[in-house]
Amino acid sequence: MDAWKWILLALVAGLAVVFAFRGPGPERVPVIAPAREIEVTFSHRGITLAGTLSLPATPGPHSAVVLITGSGPQNRDSEIEGLPGYAPFRWIAEYLSARGIAVLRYDDRGVGASEGEFASAALTDFAADAEAAFDFLRRHSEIDPDRIGLLGHSEGGIVAATVAARRPEVAFVVSLAGIAVTGYETIVRQVELIVLAAGMGREAAAEAAAQQREVLDLVVARDWETLETLVVEIKRAQIASLPPEQQQALGDPDAFAHAIAAQELAVLQSDWYRELLIHDPAQDWARIRVPVLAVFGGLDVQVDAEQNKAVLGNALARAGNRDVTVVVLPDANHLFQVAVTGAPGEYPLLPMEFHPRLLPSVADWIASRVGRRGR
Repeated sequence: MDAWKWILLALVAGLAVVFAFRGPGPERVPVIAPAREIEVTFSHRGITLAGTLSLPATPGPHSAVVLITGSGPQNRDSEIEGLPGYAPFRWIAEYLSARGIAVLRYDDRGVGASEGEFASAALTDFAADAEAAFDFLRRHSEIDPDRIGLLGHSEGGIVAATVAARRPEVAFVVSLAGIAVTGYETIVRQVELIVLAAGMGREAAAEAAAQQREVLDLVVARDWETLETLVVEIKRAQIASLPPEQQQALGDPDAFAHAIAAQELAVLQSDWYRELLIHDPAQDWARIRVPVLAVFGGLDVQVDAEQNKAVLGNALARAGNRDVTVVVLPDANHLFQVAVTGAPGEYPLLPMEFHPRLLPSVADWIASRVGRRGR
């Protein structure tokens, strides 16, 4: 997707940048051979979720981790449509299982082999799904029920905190580009950073942030009629600001404005989006006393490290948590690729691989907390 289209999406939809970009990809490219993979299912609240359990070659019972996806419907490998070969959850599962740590990854509800409907689900539903995955591992004969943790990416970090706050049995939490502030704060900052990364300047970033706040206030207030009018106006203005050749490529500009507005309104008016805006993850982090590893990308424009790391640390300090590790990879983007600007439009131009420090850091940290000798 061209960078200017990313900006069009980002200026209103906020985290829908992730929502629009993510989805089941066309292929899977393994990095290293998994130790052993088993197809599994687990059920709760009348739906069955399907996933893959990667088990180490060594005898159990094993320590284990549940992987929790970020925004948008994703398959168990967390593949991204438009980025062939990028399969981060497969890479994590293969790497950790080779290091002696079992990994459960699963298709989101309504995706792949999982039942249920994704579009109508909210954060509370995704937390219930992750909790069901955690309970499945606790019952598995090859897993040590006292050494199971959660790993969430982006919005998945919110879900991991929600589950860990109410389930003291969770042994550890790994947050990758995880969110510690409200969705409202995250989205406003996200818009600012995306505009800056696109080289549009601080004045444009400030204007975009103010416009974003106006949109989000209407979402929180559920003023759908005013919201629709505003979003259409924004789209019209953005299209009018494009170079003539790009406007021509869109066809009828008014029809295009309404079409894009309709797509964004479907996200903005969803229960998931409003809950994301008002939910305060810091309240959950302030209840977590088990070991926490938080890894951020220094060039991440979707979840700003500076905005989140201090809030996360303060919340965990209020919990009395004495085992907190925060790592910032200065040249990593939101997908933990080695990046130049961190802008979403750059993602397809980068190698389809993790930052070289990410997986060793995660594996070493988990092994040091829940290795075979226990915590």
